[in-house]
Amino acid sequence: MPPERAGNSTEQLGFAGLTDEALWELFSEDWAARRLRVEYQPQINLTSRKVVRFEALLRWRHETKGEIPASEFIRLAEENGIIGDIGQWVLERACEDAMTWPAEIGVAVNVSATRLHDSMLPVIVQNALRQSSLPAARLELEITETAAIKLDSTSFHVLNALRKLGLRITIDDLDVGHSSIRYLLDFPFDKIKVDLSYTALLGQSGRRGETALSIMQTIAGLCHRLNISCLAEGVETAQQLMMVMGANYTEVQGYLFGRSVAANNIASVLANNATIWKNLVLPAQKAEAGSLSFYQVAEVANDVIIVTTPDLNAPGPVITYVNPAFTRLTGYSAEEAIGQTPRILQGPETSRMALDNIRATLTEGRTAHEKVLNFSKSGAPYWLDMHIEPLRDAAGTITHFVGIERDVTLDKRRLDELEFFADRDVLTGIPNRRAFLRSLEAEINTSHQKAGDAADIPSLCVAWIDVDRFKDVNSQYGHEAGDSVLFDIAGRLGENMRRVDTVGRLGDEEFALCLPAIALEDAHSLAERLRNAISRTVIETRSGRVTATVSIGVAALAPAEDLASLMARAQAFMVEAKSSGGDRVCSHKN
Repeated sequence: MPPERAGNSTEQLGFAGLTDEALWELFSEDWAARRLRVEYQPQINLTSRKVVRFEALLRWRHETKGEIPASEFIRLAEENGIIGDIGQWVLERACEDAMTWPAEIGVAVNVSATRLHDSMLPVIVQNALRQSSLPAARLELEITETAAIKLDSTSFHVLNALRKLGLRITIDDLDVGHSSIRYLLDFPFDKIKVDLSYTALLGQSGRRGETALSIMQTIAGLCHRLNISCLAEGVETAQQLMMVMGANYTEVQGYLFGRSVAANNIASVLANNATIWKNLVLPAQKAEAGSLSFYQVAEVANDVIIVTTPDLNAPGPVITYVNPAFTRLTGYSAEEAIGQTPRILQGPETSRMALDNIRATLTEGRTAHEKVLNFSKSGAPYWLDMHIEPLRDAAGTITHFVGIERDVTLDKRRLDELEFFADRDVLTGIPNRRAFLRSLEAEINTSHQKAGDAADIPSLCVAWIDVDRFKDVNSQYGHEAGDSVLFDIAGRLGENMRRVDTVGRLGDEEFALCLPAIALEDAHSLAERLRNAISRTVIETRSGRVTATVSIGVAALAPAEDLASLMARAQAFMVEAKSSGGDRVCSHKN
């Protein structure tokens, strides 16, 4: 039976006359009889405007009590230890149902973050795929309860095993705390779903609506930079959809495109999708057609609007119109800007690649979209999210370019801050696992290239460092003291490595060093110096003085070796050093 919880009244649960215990009795009976059902809600790609997959959602309608909220019965299932069985049943049912859909439609299934520590999860997923014959590429696992994510060696093993099956892995209901961003970016997830609580605020007047939009724009920008898809859930109105599209989200989900339906109604959802888009777009196009001029709209717009001639050859297009928002942002009056080229807004730091991309796209007669650094009349820098559209006459000839531009300077600053924190370990301030592995992979590519160009190039080495008996430190002195030990060790590593070396925290009590242009013997000696520096140090904590030692494995890059193999060998040498008593360095030259 579920444990008693203080204040868990009938009114709080919302079911007249039902306590947790009574609700559990009803649920366990219906679960045993498999009277639960799986329904599916569509997810829409905003580029193709087509349904690309359906999310599997567990539903329970009791014969007398009616529809029971999933949040309640899933909580009870977790408390009573059967959530794993239920999750497996939903996964198997979803894979079987998806096989009856068109081959291009996938299915998304929720997996609790707590299951990432279940080493059997990849086997369960593989069996579900095999039994249903569903291709792994059509399955997406959505990791829920992101606050519970702990990316340690076990969860990394589970995630990597799932990735090897060929499926996609999504983070569901992302919040924007630094800890969440840090955990998410330690592993290359395929997609992020933004919590519907942000979407619900879109379009609301005042600070909350503006803040929600800014947060969603920042998350989308981070996703695009990391080549991660981003989905906004909870889209219920056309206004929310337009704002999500303007924020450059790749996918949406919500009641605007349909509630969850039974598997046998999937065909009707797919057939109705085109009609939904038609009904969304056409009324907006027809409303007040011809009653408002372009200039009336442009003059009151908050976004910058600039119109130019279609000339792309030197000296380039000439500005023929700017709206008041342009003057407010740039400091140039309409009289000063008209007749000039947009180059008056550019400077040495403006990306030549972005400008070349705009020119190439417009030459092909397509809409250009870039983020560009520009400069105001006073020289102040600002970032623009630019959409430039070719305007054509009745014969199809391009007569003008119109740029609709939004000031995203604040978003860019927030994005840069997020990226910095995303690459940093919160406790120690050194690069986290993702940033370290990215840096190491770049060094591996450089090393292989140099080895192909010349002979006798010094090798690249990696040191895998593990704090000995760290769990004993936590148990004896407390986690705060353990954090002090890790912080101090990170500092010792930084003080004793070379300028060209890179240190990173892999997770928990594990660190690593990237040692470029060094022979294995010298890398081994460097590791010994690091080991001695740490073992001689007494660390002051609130709980007392603590000493620590480390075990270090050192591996040199072999010809044509990849990142995974090099790290695996360094870890194996570390394990050998630890199994030999710890406080030592091991490499194949020992």
